[in-house]
Amino acid sequence: MKKLPRGILAFLVLLGTPLSLAAWNAQLVMDVLPTAALAPAAAGGLMQTETTEVSGQVAVSHAQPIVEGLSLSGTAWGMADSLPTGIPFDTPPAKLDLQSRLLELKLAWEAIPGTLIWDAGKKVIHPSSGFFRTPLNVISHGALGNTANLSGGAVGTSLTALLGSFTISNFFSPRLAWSPGADQVFQYITSRQEDYQDLTQLDVRIGDADVRLLGLLSSGGPASADPALHVTAGVGVDSNIGEALTVRAEATIADSQDRLAVTSDQPLAVAVQTVSWAPRALVGLTWTNKDQLSVMAEYCYNGLGFGGDDYAKLITYSQALHASGAGGPDLLDQFGTFQAAQHYGFFRVSGKIDDRLSAAGWTTVNLQDLSGLTGIVLTLAYPAWTVNASLLNAWGNSDTEAGLSPLLWKVDLEVSVFL
Repeated sequence: MKKLPRGILAFLVLLGTPLSLAAWNAQLVMDVLPTAALAPAAAGGLMQTETTEVSGQVAVSHAQPIVEGLSLSGTAWGMADSLPTGIPFDTPPAKLDLQSRLLELKLAWEAIPGTLIWDAGKKVIHPSSGFFRTPLNVISHGALGNTANLSGGAVGTSLTALLGSFTISNFFSPRLAWSPGADQVFQYITSRQEDYQDLTQLDVRIGDADVRLLGLLSSGGPASADPALHVTAGVGVDSNIGEALTVRAEATIADSQDRLAVTSDQPLAVAVQTVSWAPRALVGLTWTNKDQLSVMAEYCYNGLGFGGDDYAKLITYSQALHASGAGGPDLLDQFGTFQAAQHYGFFRVSGKIDDRLSAAGWTTVNLQDLSGLTGIVLTLAYPAWTVNASLLNAWGNSDTEAGLSPLLWKVDLEVSVFL
C-alpha cells in the first residue's frame, strides 16, 4: 500500500525551508459522494445500487527565492480515498486507497528580467484558457478535486520570451522509462513518461482579443512500442465585446487517434480503429451583468466521436451489452463520461444569491440523441473556507448515450479549507 506522507515529506526536504504557515499555501478538501448507478444483478439484468465514497485531499505549495532572479517552487499532493462502499463513512483498511505525489518542483531563472525566463523540473502544464470542454488541453491537469488527473505533470525544461504583446514558450519533456522495481522509488515524485514531447505556445494580444497558437510534437523514440512522430495543433481566440459579453472559439487537430468501434453486425464485435486526423472545435459565449448574473452557452464538436451509422451501431452494441451482461468493452465511456458522439451543447446559468452564497445550474446535451447530464451547484464561500454542494443527474431513453450510462445521479458534498 502506498504511504501518504512520503510525497509531501520529499517536497519539504527538497525545498529545505522551515515550515511556516505564513510562507506556505495549502488547501484541504473533504469530499462525500453518494452515487446511484445501475449494476448487474445476480439473477440477471440490472438493478439500482447506491454507494458512498469519502475522500480527503491536501495540496501544499511554496515558492522560495534563492538569489535575485532565481527561485525554487513546488506543489505536493496527497489523497486518502475510501473507494466506493455501500455504507456511508464505512472505510475498512481494505477499502482505503492512499496516494501522494509531487505535482510540481521546478527551478526558475529570469535570465533577462521581464524578457526571458528559463525553468526546469516537474511542471503542471496549462496550455488552455480553461473553458469548459476546451480542446486546447493537449497537456492538462484537472483542478484539485475528487477526480485529480496526475498525468498532467511532466518533467522537462521550458524557455519563455516576453516580447511586447507576444509571449512565446517552448516546453520539452524527455522520455522517462525505468524498471517496475524503480516505481517503488519514483512513484511519489513522478510517473513514467512514455513519449518525448515538445510543446510550443504563442500568445498574442490583438485589440480586445487574446489569441493562442499551440503545437505539440510527441514520439516514443526508437526504444518504444510507438516510435512514430505525432502532431497536435491548435488555435484559440477569446475576446470581450463591450463590458458584458465574452466570445471564444477554439480548434485542434491530432493525428493517429485510436478508438474502439463496432466492426460488424455480429454481437459484441469490436476492434481498434485509427482516425487519421481527429479535429475538435468549440465556439461559445458568456454574458455577465453588473450583478454577476452569468449565462454561458457553448457548442463542441468531437471529431474522435461517432456519427451517422457508426453512432447507431454504437448504441445498438451498448444495448446488447447491457441486456446480455457480457464482459465486452464499454465503447460509450472509452473517451470519458459523455464524450462518445460528435456534437454537444452546453448551457449554464450562475449568479450570487448574497455576498457569500452563489448558485449555478448547467446542462450538457448530446445533440445527436438529445440525452444529457444536468447539474445544480450551491457554493458558500468565506475567505478561509468554502462549502460546495452539487447534484449531477443523467437523463435519456434506453437508446441514447446518457440513458445507457450506468450513472443515475451523484451528489458531491465538498468542504475546502485554505491556509
